[in-house]
Amino acid sequence: MTLRSNFAITRLILLPYGTLLLLYILLIGGGGWWLYAQVRSVEAEILVRGVMAEIEPLAEKLSGTDAFSSLEQRNAWLVTDIEQLFEDIPSLRNVSVRSSQAGYQMRAGAERQVSTRAVAPLPAIIAPAYPQESAAQRLISESGELFLINFDLHQEDRSIQQLEFAFERAMMLTTLEKGLGTIKRAVIVLGSAGALGIFLALGVTLLAMRTTRKLEAHFQDLYQRASITELSAQLVHDLRNPLASLRANARAILISPQQTSEIVQELDRDIVSLNQKLTDFLSLTRSHDQSIELVAADEVVTDAARLAMPAMEKRGLKLELDIPPNIPPVPLQRSSMIDALLNIMINAAESGQREGAVWVRVKVRPPDLEISVEDSGPGISSQDLPKLFDSFFTTRTEGNGLGLAIVKRIVAAHHGTVYAENRPEGGARVVLVLPLKPKEPPLWWSKLKKHSPI
Repeated sequence: MTLRSNFAITRLILLPYGTLLLLYILLIGGGGWWLYAQVRSVEAEILVRGVMAEIEPLAEKLSGTDAFSSLEQRNAWLVTDIEQLFEDIPSLRNVSVRSSQAGYQMRAGAERQVSTRAVAPLPAIIAPAYPQESAAQRLISESGELFLINFDLHQEDRSIQQLEFAFERAMMLTTLEKGLGTIKRAVIVLGSAGALGIFLALGVTLLAMRTTRKLEAHFQDLYQRASITELSAQLVHDLRNPLASLRANARAILISPQQTSEIVQELDRDIVSLNQKLTDFLSLTRSHDQSIELVAADEVVTDAARLAMPAMEKRGLKLELDIPPNIPPVPLQRSSMIDALLNIMINAAESGQREGAVWVRVKVRPPDLEISVEDSGPGISSQDLPKLFDSFFTTRTEGNGLGLAIVKRIVAAHHGTVYAENRPEGGARVVLVLPLKPKEPPLWWSKLKKHSPI
């Protein structure tokens, strides 16, 4: 067993924080803009209504009267009222009165001095005046220098005179934006504060993750030491029988020198067994997480099958491969994976099967690759299945119980899994599940780990 993060915590933290930040930006950005647009529309409506309240009385007084005759009298009430409007409304730039025969325009100069000049009369086809309810929208949507409000004055002779007020749009929009400044600042400040809070929370979480990783590394070291101690104790216990046999055979040479040849052969077998146990123990404790590269999985399986063929032929068994074409390259440590597959194939050959074949099948099941080794032996008892990959567990008198433990360690180093099961038609099946793509940490995590003292 190995303690690993496998970056699940990374995904579980970054995904919620990233989603939260995205939703926050959408809600605050979109909601803030919607609120700004709504308030701006209301403010524009209020501003236009205020202007309309100033100019509508003049339009009502002129309705049904001859505006031109009033303009020709310098001290007439119309002139006086228009001059007063220039005083009361700073953004008002000119007022025009036109008919189909003539037109006059009163303008305010730089020092608010009012002057009158003739302008072009109304065209033959008169465009309808803008409706009052759209004035606020026009103030915001139009881009001209002047903002126009027109009134059609219907005369008793059924002719039309048009009264037009022209305002400086920039000045009106400046007045409008003053009322919106507070809301705009509030949205920016509150939005920035919220985003900063999320980033601070993310920073605290990443710091906590870094601390957790240090603790994890510490406990990993403790676990590895305890595991090695346990394995060493098991190894010592497992070596006592071969050592006792060696001692007995060594004493037997003194007692029965005529049987020296047989005793030496037994000594040689015991020494080979001891050497195999120590070799397997070193394989179990050796690191298998280096030099992983993309290799052809079919070649790895074929090489392992070639090495296992003598063991199969010795027991009168065939080895049949079922490998589909065009298997994508898989991230593997070639030599270690060949050792793992060879170990499983030899175990299948030693399962007790007397005839027939051992099948090795390769299947692509995205995102994984499955390699199964199946035999037609007696199968595995339900009591032994959970312990099959434990160190020093074996059901054979000549085994040392390290083979499948080594397989499990090799597969774990490839971020895969291995399991065993009984086949419905009889026999056992051992399945290796390996990822098709290498599992690598994100760039930011590599930098974080680089600066970590662990």
